[in-house]
Amino acid sequence: MGKWFVLLLLLGCSEVYAHDARQKTDSLLNRIEHKVAGDLDYIENYKLYPTENIYTFLELDTKSGRIYQVQWSFEKREEFVIALNLVDLAESPYSNFELYPTKNIYTFILLDKFNGNTWHVQWGTEESQRMVRWIRRAR
Repeated sequence: MGKWFVLLLLLGCSEVYAHDARQKTDSLLNRIEHKVAGDLDYIENYKLYPTENIYTFLELDTKSGRIYQVQWSFEKREEFVIALNLVDLAESPYSNFELYPTKNIYTFILLDKFNGNTWHVQWGTEESQRMVRWIRRAR
């Protein structure tokens, strides 16, 4: 009986050790998966870009490419947010847009960092001055 008792005790201990090792590994994998999933979920959906005009910013929806002109002021009646484009420019769920200023204070270049598509972005105080126009690639 003594041999069986020792054998059962050893088997029980090895199972407890194996379960503990699996639990530690599973816990580590869960933390890694949670970290990776958390990083993928965190994408800056909106960014504000200053212009050379101290009262004007451009607000970019980084997933759709929609851009809004944001005007702030000390006078409440002079503050506004107006769309430069209401069209979703994303051709892929992986589209990720960024704005780049040019030497012209009213002009930016919009880039889809996923596929390289570019747009000419113009902001202004008058509606006729505001636009977003696709820049076609030369062949």
